[in-house]
Amino acid sequence: MSDPRVEALHKEITDLASEIVETPDMPLDRVEAIETEIATKSAAMDKIEADIKQARVEAQLAEMDKRFTAFARTDSRGKASAILAGAGTTDSGLKSVGRYSETNFLSALVERRKGDTDAMDFVKAVLGTSSATGTAIIPNSFVTSLVEQIAASNIYRELFNVQSVNSGAGVEIPYEITAITAALVQGAYGSNKDIRDFSFARATATLYTIAQIADVGNQLLRQSNGGAEASARRRLAKSIAATEATWITNGTGSSQPLGFFQAFAAYGDPAGFKTTLSSETRVAAIARGISAMEARGIVASEANLCVVMHPTDFWETATETLGTSGSGGWAIDPATGAAGSPPTTSIWGVPLRRDPYWPAAKIGTALIIERSDVDIYTGDEYRVDVSDAGSRFDQNITGFRAEEEFGFNAEPYVRSGRVQQVIGI
Repeated sequence: MSDPRVEALHKEITDLASEIVETPDMPLDRVEAIETEIATKSAAMDKIEADIKQARVEAQLAEMDKRFTAFARTDSRGKASAILAGAGTTDSGLKSVGRYSETNFLSALVERRKGDTDAMDFVKAVLGTSSATGTAIIPNSFVTSLVEQIAASNIYRELFNVQSVNSGAGVEIPYEITAITAALVQGAYGSNKDIRDFSFARATATLYTIAQIADVGNQLLRQSNGGAEASARRRLAKSIAATEATWITNGTGSSQPLGFFQAFAAYGDPAGFKTTLSSETRVAAIARGISAMEARGIVASEANLCVVMHPTDFWETATETLGTSGSGGWAIDPATGAAGSPPTTSIWGVPLRRDPYWPAAKIGTALIIERSDVDIYTGDEYRVDVSDAGSRFDQNITGFRAEEEFGFNAEPYVRSGRVQQVIGI
């Protein structure tokens, strides 16, 4: 709402300005007098507006101070209750009531049923995701750490792009099916330019749900002080990561994503997309595979390509020697000796990764993947629900379920020649 004083000054200034405009032959001294009066009134109006703003700021600060005082009083009462209950001080920044904190929150879920007041207060205070029945309250830190461990266990989350899909059951992936040709030199001035049409195909990456439930005994939850929850989190993360990695390499495309190997089987296995180990070393065969990729215009670099294989093939590649009984040295020369060097992380400047979830039938085959445009799709968020209702209550156990939506389709990358198989390694 405007101040009446400001409105009055604004009207006076407008009238003075109108007087100058509407009087072409106004004497110079009158013009100067009006300009001086306008400047004086403008300064007065600015001061009034500044005073109004200052008053508003002071009122807001006073309100904030009032709220902070009330919050500090409430927080002090909570701390006092925790101290009386025997809680020690902590610098971890985690919410805690009595002996309960976000590191052992499941034990609070169990004890609150027995009437533990600290457990009841803590459960009410924790923020996170809850089930529809209100029996599951999960701290956000638990979900975050689960996501981090999935990323650490599934190497493809490091190599490929991970896209979050906010809505829908799938994603349409367009890809080019027309080869790139060199542009022509422009003809004479005014001549038509070279026109080339190219075509797209598309594949669908459907989002499938991955889920697993882990059951933990309530006695262990109470006594482990967070250890049982951490163990369950690790198991859930590794289980989900194993499914993700398996789908990416060998998913069937029926009720699950289509993986690289199954895409080769579905759309043919052209000789140009395959390199077979001959009498050379494994790394030399991989180099021939990279050469085939570059012949298709895919330049080898750390950002563009990656090589993935089974751990058995990885270590055979890393420890391969030359000549009879290794008389010619190492195929990959370890600077500080084989056992003293870290695992090989790149060959010919291309990242080399081992996948522990590689399909057993494909041991002896490596994939060279042009990874810059390879996308993994995930749903809105990971969900973790905890409950000891139903039969679990009778059995004195607590189960917590982790699930996510995951989508991938290798069709665009296989059909456009951006994946090369190296077999027989």
